[in-house]
Amino acid sequence: MKKIILIIILLIFSTSSAFAEYYKVYVKRVENNLYKDMNSGIYIVTKWCYEYTYGEDAILKYDGAYSYDNKLIFDGGRSCDVEELLKLK
Repeated sequence: MKKIILIIILLIFSTSSAFAEYYKVYVKRVENNLYKDMNSGIYIVTKWCYEYTYGEDAILKYDGAYSYDNKLIFDGGRSCDVEELLKLK
């Protein structure tokens, strides 16, 4: 019985990132911890991100607001935690 419960718990944790959405973005650094997707105009607010780019392909892994798995993954494999997405009018 313990083995079945352990398997169920492992399945739940292993599929938690399966619901994340992945988006191809072309980002430019606007200022400290702020990047802009040049295609959609969406601003990506990061945490402790020191990646300097003036235009680079990247992948945005976004699982929704308040998720701890949100990431901005740059072309070279470097990644930064994403706090939120902003759409300014």
